[in-house]
Parts: sequence; structure tokens; C-alpha cells
Amino acid sequence: MIESGGRGGVFNHSVEVAAGLTELGVDVVVHTADDCDEAPATVALCRCITWHRSSPNRIVRQARTSARYVLRTLPHLRRVIGPEDIVHIQGMFALTPELVSVARHRNATVVASPHNTFVRSNAPGGGRALRSVLQDSDRVLVYSGADRQSLLGRGVANVVQVPLVQWTPPVNPALVERWRTELKPDGGKLALLPGQVRADKNPELFVQAMAQLPGWLGAVVGADLGPGRQVDALIEQTGAAVTTVYRYLDVDEFTALVATADVVVAPYEVASQSGVLAVAARLGVPTAVAPCGGLGELATAVARDVSVAAVRDAIVVAHELGARPVDPADAANRFLHEYIATQQSRTNGRTRSQ
Repeated sequence: MIESGGRGGVFNHSVEVAAGLTELGVDVVVHTADDCDEAPATVALCRCITWHRSSPNRIVRQARTSARYVLRTLPHLRRVIGPEDIVHIQGMFALTPELVSVARHRNATVVASPHNTFVRSNAPGGGRALRSVLQDSDRVLVYSGADRQSLLGRGVANVVQVPLVQWTPPVNPALVERWRTELKPDGGKLALLPGQVRADKNPELFVQAMAQLPGWLGAVVGADLGPGRQVDALIEQTGAAVTTVYRYLDVDEFTALVATADVVVAPYEVASQSGVLAVAARLGVPTAVAPCGGLGELATAVARDVSVAAVRDAIVVAHELGARPVDPADAANRFLHEYIATQQSRTNGRTRSQ
């Protein structure tokens, strides 16, 4: 399994799948970043990817990361991948086509999970990477029925839906207490917008909805990828009871944060599915979402439209309905079934062609 980022939802999903497969007796290695987040102890990690994250210049970061990937990571993968292997590529970035090419060159079976079936405007090489994943993989795994139908409609025949699972370590009570002290010191109801703070996640819509929920507290927590200043200005303008915390959270902090919430909110403008919702489902935290992509397939309540009033009402409904923890126990078997089916189909195709 190759997950190049080493952080966040795609990484946590990858190591959860790898841990489940390992329990089934499958030999799995996750190739990932050398500064990756914490992972389950049972997962074998090959830290063969270096991200030069320290430079303040984006072009310098990208250039140095790409050079290291081309000169060291791809040759390493070319050596360790064999024709009997199933290579599962998780997520996408600018050099995903080269990664697919290496696996193809080694005659391995290639399974790909793009995680998003659209290209973000700030993702360099995103269109090229998505085309490569969809056209050159033996099978594409997606995490929502909406994504599957979308890709089938675009002529991608080899697409299958599998469960979106996330590694969720045991909740640390001390971290939960710390979040409670910071975000709801008076014990009020907390609506949370967690994860990367991006414009497409509609954080300003969340603030406006919270301004119409007296008695509720709100929080926007995650690394600020652009709109933080506007969000803070809107909070001051509206007087909404919303706290912002702009920093990256490791998996233990993030799990405790989600466990602290009364409702997790995803009022996104564009989405395939959401690892945040998968974590909330695992912990039994209710979720309120916009009618967008596959979000409704994991959510407790879906807003009737993408308006302030609709999101506000969905938060209230989600809290009233509540949620029970979801058990992802069978997920690894689903992945293993797809791996085997893909490899067998590819083998049968080669036999017929001979």
C-alpha cells in the first residue's frame, strides 16, 4: 500500500485498512512519509517518502519533495514491487501518474483509491493525477455510492464502493477534558467543524448558522489553509459564540476533539466523502451535513439545502436524533475480496489474451 502524505484522513484510513488486513494474515507494508503520524503498532511502515515541509516557499517545498520522490522513492518502489504484488495507491498528488507507471512497469496489480473524484483548484497536477488513477488502474475503490455513480456515468467501469474506515485510537480522557475546558467551559452544547479549514468546507456558513443557535457553542478547529482571517472577522461581526483554533492536530488530539462534540458539522460545498464523518460515526457522535456528494451516506441529518437556516436546523435535528457507534469490523474482508477479485480478473485476462 502506498500512501504518500503520511498525515490526516487518507493516512489514517490506509493504516486502518492495513491493520485489518494484517489481522487476516495478509502481508501488508504501507509505504509512507518519514515523518508520518502515529499508526497502529501492528502495521508495517516503510518510511521511504520525504516531504520538505519546513520551507515557507511553496515552490521550493514542491521542488525539493518532487526531486527526492523521483530520485529515491520511485527507484526504491521499483525494487520492492513484484509482479505477484497488489499495489494499492491511496490518495493523489502530482507524481501519482509516475507511481502508477512504476507499478505497471513491475507488472503488479494496481488498485487505486483517489479519495476525491474531483480536483481541488489548489492541487498542482491534480487533473493529470486523477486521469491516471481512473484510466490506468485495474480497479478503482471509492467510498460512497454517489462517487461510484458519478464515475460510472463518466465511463469508468472498474469502480467499486468499499467502506470508509479511519484508524481511531482509544479516546484519551485527559485530552477530552482539555478540549472541554477550551471549547465549552460552561458545559453547553458544542457544534464542531473539524479538520483542515478550507474555503470549500464553507466555514463562514457554519459561523452564520451558529449565530442563529442561541445556547449553542461552535468551534472551527484545524490547520488554516486560507479562510481563517475571514472566518474570525465574521465571528466578530455576527457575535457568534464560535471559537477558532488554527493548527494541525495529531490523531490522538483529533479523536479526543471529535469525542468532545455534541454534533460534528460538514456544510461542505464539494465533497466525495469525509474521513471526519467516519471518525464521528465510529465514536457515536451525531453529524449534520450539507446535501453534497456522498456526505449524506454517513450522516445523522442532512440539510435540505445549502443555506444558513437549513444547516442550523440540521444541527438541531442531528442532536435530537443522536447516534450510536458504528462497528467497522468487516471492512478488511471487503478490501481483501476486491484485491483478490481484481488480481484474478487480471490473471484471467492475460490467460485469454495468450
